[in-house]
Amino acid sequence: MMQTNYTRTHFIAKEGWNQIVFAFMVFLLSYALSFLPWLFFVFFLATAFVYRNPERIAEESDERCLLAPIDGTVTKISKVDLKDGSEALCVVIRKSLFDVGLLRAPVGMEIQEVKNRFGLFMSSSSSLFSSLCERKTFTCKSQFSSFKIVVSAGRFSQKIIYFKKDGLVKANERFGFLREGEVALLLPLDVRIKVSLNHKVISGQSVLGYLSHKDTHAK
Repeated sequence: MMQTNYTRTHFIAKEGWNQIVFAFMVFLLSYALSFLPWLFFVFFLATAFVYRNPERIAEESDERCLLAPIDGTVTKISKVDLKDGSEALCVVIRKSLFDVGLLRAPVGMEIQEVKNRFGLFMSSSSSLFSSLCERKTFTCKSQFSSFKIVVSAGRFSQKIIYFKKDGLVKANERFGFLREGEVALLLPLDVRIKVSLNHKVISGQSVLGYLSHKDTHAK
């Protein structure tokens, strides 16, 4: 896990600057040596593409709508039992290496607690992924309900980056970076889900569902 200060709005995410500079230097070396320069130029472009940081506009402005926190594909929507004995609605989004890696707040929220679990960087399709992977769990509270965001690092991730910010994180605001892996939302059971399995979602833009009106006075 790595923690940095606040959010980033550069066209290319700062988390990828070192890798992109390295890829470009390798391209220049291959060009000088006339050794497959086209291949290393493609590698340089692919590296820049992985760390792109586009601006996003939400499909809806309803303050109760729940936006996708990461680019990827919805792989799970189910009710799960939590360690404290309660139940939650679990929505899992699997992010590939070439999806945008910026984590965005699904709704206006305050991050109350962050827990780190050190583990392995392994394929998210492995049966052992959930038990052994590197993981970061965010306990969040919005105006309407409390929920958790569980970020699990995949084989190509190396680390999960958190942009620390005190106070409110606005809906669609960047709060971290994941190169590859999964993001799970643990939500109240009465959330109205709009997406379905295998649905491709875009962070900060696609609407996953809506928080219930009766959550207004939730603690």
